[in-house]
Amino acid sequence: MKKDQLGWGYRLTKAYFRWASCGIFLRHYYRLGTENIPAPGTPTLVAMNHQNAFLDALGVLLSKDDRRWHFIARADAFDIHPLFGKFILWAGVLPAFRLQYQGEEALANNDETFRLTEEGLLSGQSVLIFPEAGHQDKHWLGTFSYGYTRMAFQAAEKANFEKEIFILPAANHYSEYIGPQQSMLVNFGTPVSLQPYYELYKTKPRTAQREVNKLVRSQIEEMMLDIRDLEHYKDIDFLRNCLHEEEAPLPEQLQFDQELVRSLGGKDLTPVTEYREALEAAGLEDRVFKEAPFGFLSALRALTLVAAAPVALLALWPSVPAWFIPKHFSDKLGDVMLQASICLAANTLLIMPFAALVTFLLVGIFVNWWLGLAYAAILPFLCIFECHYVKLYKTVKADFRYYRTPKAVRAKLTEMRRKIESL
Repeated sequence: MKKDQLGWGYRLTKAYFRWASCGIFLRHYYRLGTENIPAPGTPTLVAMNHQNAFLDALGVLLSKDDRRWHFIARADAFDIHPLFGKFILWAGVLPAFRLQYQGEEALANNDETFRLTEEGLLSGQSVLIFPEAGHQDKHWLGTFSYGYTRMAFQAAEKANFEKEIFILPAANHYSEYIGPQQSMLVNFGTPVSLQPYYELYKTKPRTAQREVNKLVRSQIEEMMLDIRDLEHYKDIDFLRNCLHEEEAPLPEQLQFDQELVRSLGGKDLTPVTEYREALEAAGLEDRVFKEAPFGFLSALRALTLVAAAPVALLALWPSVPAWFIPKHFSDKLGDVMLQASICLAANTLLIMPFAALVTFLLVGIFVNWWLGLAYAAILPFLCIFECHYVKLYKTVKADFRYYRTPKAVRAKLTEMRRKIESL
């Protein structure tokens, strides 16, 4: 079987990850511009912004059913466990060695990764690469390494510039970076053909790479939320979360956020800073001033919280290990942006299958095998329930904190919020 044929094992694995991510872990998954993805067998290098580690790659993986995607990822991912290393190698992942992680001596190993990627492109593979060479911790686009353009042009050179190679700009966006039940958006731009730049590359390779990179980067900037004012990032990010509609689809939220960021250029954000800091000092959330909680609604939330408590207790298994085991390892790595990715990967590959097996055996042996099977089947949905229960608890807690706050403080904060709306 050819390397890029979709065997039953790959299809089943992909379907399982689709169910685990889109059906359980993510609240919503949006894919836009998939019609721009070149036909299967077309040499395509996907260049994407990098903000959420494994989830970024997964968003591309699930975008097309007729494609076996290939990825370039941090080399230390292969060191997590030998079996995991073999699994991701089988899944189409190649290692990228970086100075800050593996040291200068390991950089020579990238030659093999480049060679395999170039050969893969010439055989018609679709390869995903992150030109930032590392994920960011905010909604902004970092500096691009020219390694991806060099790789694409070198592949064309190996084919004597007789094969057309495309670079496909892509962008991702998240409602939140941390935790389950968030929304994810993947957007594909217009493919950039390298063919018009072949002659330029022959005489001025760096100039050709620079021009292609400019085209690719400009598309990614337009498709993502790129907050370039890092000095005021905290206020801008706070403001957009204050003003957009929480229940609006993520693509609409992204469009609103992009327009908001553009409109804020050069404006005085002092009122935003003052309001944000006043909220923090009072221990309150903006939500309660956006739509102040009504007594009846708050009481209904509290009653729902109490009534659902028995189910929440039942859902502690497997919710506690499903959340805290991955969190332990992500905290140990000291990179908060890895938390969601580690949580999804660990639960999909290890924690949930193990919890389901243990539940099935214990309930089956001591109670009933059919009940054990049913209980094991609903474990992922119990985790979803527990996630929403915790959110409800936090909402109720915020409501009551609002009511305990003196009226004078609430009135002052309400007036401060009106000022930032006028921005």
